[in-house]
Amino acid sequence: MKKKYVVTMIVVIIFALIALLVIGIFNSSSNDAKKFKKEYESLNGQKNSNGKEYISVDIESNNKIYYAKYQEIMDLLDHGTGVIYFGFPECPWCRNMIPVLLDAADETSIEKIYYFNALSMRDKKSLKDGVIVTEKEGTEEYYQLLDALSSILGPYEGLDDDTILRLYFPTVVFVKNGTIVGSHEGTLDSQKDPYVALTIEQKEELKKIYTDFIHEVLGDVCDSKC
Repeated sequence: MKKKYVVTMIVVIIFALIALLVIGIFNSSSNDAKKFKKEYESLNGQKNSNGKEYISVDIESNNKIYYAKYQEIMDLLDHGTGVIYFGFPECPWCRNMIPVLLDAADETSIEKIYYFNALSMRDKKSLKDGVIVTEKEGTEEYYQLLDALSSILGPYEGLDDDTILRLYFPTVVFVKNGTIVGSHEGTLDSQKDPYVALTIEQKEELKKIYTDFIHEVLGDVCDSKC
């Protein structure tokens, strides 16, 4: 009888631990979603240092944003599968595209969008009298990130040197088993002013770009035959 009681208690403890783990994961995901919503919506109606008003964004409280750590991003690019969003809340192009990306995520079975703000890591260079001047050096992690993303990044504009790469925001990267299967930088060529919201037609065009790449990550659409 005592042995049966001990076994029962062990089973109960195991189930309790599993329940706590599940609750912890859920709460972490929920906290990230709420944090992201607050981070981006807090700038609604505000103006930047140049007097330009940020467009207002409406972020769902149950969005799929996950605040990823640097090593998680590097591991994902090395051998993982998922969607990475590089951006920051003050970026006007980011504010235009993020509701569209989140809508695209909701229309698919992707579980999360890995969010990483690399702004503070990034270098700053300029061309003065034909000489490239580094005004702010990037972090070691930033240059490692550039190397990992080198296949999809373009050159640092204005330096007349295509060997110097730059991570511009927003950039969305789609990874499957450590291989980048797609990426998208900015919004659309048809959008000239990021302080003017995308039209309905532009949002649909951008969403299709995102959903097509997400389906490629998920592998849930047949290219020709199944």
